[in-house]
Amino acid sequence: MELKTQLQFELTEFIDGDGVERIPAIGNYDYWLLLMEYFLAKSDTFEIHCFNEEAGVIEELTTSLPGLFDIDDKQGMTIFSGLLTLEIAEYLMSCHVSEKKKLKWFSIFLSRGEQHIFSSEHWGTEFFVPDITEKDLLFIKHVAPDDTHFNEYS
Repeated sequence: MELKTQLQFELTEFIDGDGVERIPAIGNYDYWLLLMEYFLAKSDTFEIHCFNEEAGVIEELTTSLPGLFDIDDKQGMTIFSGLLTLEIAEYLMSCHVSEKKKLKWFSIFLSRGEQHIFSSEHWGTEFFVPDITEKDLLFIKHVAPDDTHFNEYS
């Protein structure tokens, strides 16, 4: 049986120093947009997780894309899930930053069928890619900020 290589990677430097706000030290999410574009193209379903207290983000998502996903509430999180449509992909790519310059969603999970493809967690500062290919790894290392820590394992 062939062992698959998994990749976990995360940013290590934040604007606030201690990382409480989880805003990247580089001050933008250009790397995140490139990663999302790359993995959205490989995916057909999604999940977005927001803390229930993030009422503004939840309301914006439900009013911007009505009827395009299922909504569930688990362990203090509001979870949006469904088929990845063009409208959802465009929304993720164009409306991703809050007024405070922070990524809006705590976690995003992308899949193809039952196979997990990619996750962006902790407001776009921690990531996971199962069964990573050499091509995926080269792309990720090319677009990731300089302070990114990579952990590959089988």
